[in-house]
Amino acid sequence: MKSTLLIKDISDFEMLVNTHTDKLTQSAFLKIGNLQDAEDLVQDLFVNLWVKRESIVVHGSVNNYLHVALRNKIMNYFVKVKLHQDVKDRLSIHLEVVDLSLVNLLIEKDLNTLFSEILNELPDHMQKIFKLRNEDFTLKEIAVALGLAEQTVKGYSAEMHRRIKAMLIERHPEFARSLTALLSFLLIK
Repeated sequence: MKSTLLIKDISDFEMLVNTHTDKLTQSAFLKIGNLQDAEDLVQDLFVNLWVKRESIVVHGSVNNYLHVALRNKIMNYFVKVKLHQDVKDRLSIHLEVVDLSLVNLLIEKDLNTLFSEILNELPDHMQKIFKLRNEDFTLKEIAVALGLAEQTVKGYSAEMHRRIKAMLIERHPEFARSLTALLSFLLIK
């Protein structure tokens, strides 16, 4: 088998480019399906050949050498495309999580603000009952702490739930069902 230096001078390089560019580009295009990327791969192949021109020795057919070099570039191309897609997918997932976290944080902040406003509109005794209920006091313990009868605390508690629900629905009628479910979750222990 004959071994030769692939590129001896600029005229050898120009002849290689002129002779093989179209077939290499067509071959790359058939494998990757994108003409611009195929042209870029072939151009990159020739740039690398020029940069390494003094050390590239071909054993056998120049055509085979170029097609093997192109095949390696195509394989690297697919590895990069896959890696790029994997990174995009992971980034997309992380952005969705961040977006959801941000949305949840904003919703929570808005709900807390809304709930605080509503609680501030309740009479003092209902505010105290609400606070103690959220600190896990029983109705009996609340009655003792406030010096009221347990039945009175039950009545105030029921009226408090009714008022909070009515104020939430009044301010956000479009979310009446969701707010009712949320309120049930928040207020019943």
